[in-house]
Amino acid sequence: MTAIDMRFCLYCVIADFGKGTKILRKSKELGTSGGTFVLGRGTVNSSLLKFLGLDETRKEILMMIIEEELEEIFYKELTKEFSFDKPHHGIAFSIPLKRVLGFKGLKFKSNHEEKGGNTMGIEAIVTIVDRGLSEDVIEAARSAGATGGTVLHGRGSGIHEKEKLFNMEIEPEKDIVLILSEAENTEPIINSINDKLNIEKPGAGILFVVDVNRAIGLFVKNK
Repeated sequence: MTAIDMRFCLYCVIADFGKGTKILRKSKELGTSGGTFVLGRGTVNSSLLKFLGLDETRKEILMMIIEEELEEIFYKELTKEFSFDKPHHGIAFSIPLKRVLGFKGLKFKSNHEEKGGNTMGIEAIVTIVDRGLSEDVIEAARSAGATGGTVLHGRGSGIHEKEKLFNMEIEPEKDIVLILSEAENTEPIINSINDKLNIEKPGAGILFVVDVNRAIGLFVKNK
């Protein structure tokens, strides 16, 4: 099959549990053919909520592959519909894709490498650790300037079943922590996580960073 030169991105929305179906319905009106849901939980930095045991909220992460020419439309229309530009209404971000297979039954090869890199200044830090260590990751990230993160769990009905994230197999007993960071803060956050969990030690975990095309819904504390 001959690859067609086009540009695509992975458009992700993190929203409170129960809102994902409405967001997907609106996204289909805007031009996507469908999406994939992953369940997770968000972290809320509030001592009162933590004392009351209400500092974690159930989240839905909706992942969709869209043509890059639709990216601006998605940000504009979904933000207007679901108020991503207001605190606690959700986060939307997009990641460039170099290759897409199986989308609409065709094979595409993107030429993102010609675009000149990350112009948004936002990066996604993905940390995979043993189940139960996600709080340590979040704590370390916050100490270095992160405002929070989203925790996903590898899932499967059997112990040998595996989930995939960014085309990587994730065992069911793993936590996956997704943190969106300003590029200038990425290195301190990585160093803080590594210092606390010794990620570089064999078997301690995996951490990787990917560029983000664009993001909305991130609210950074005043420096």
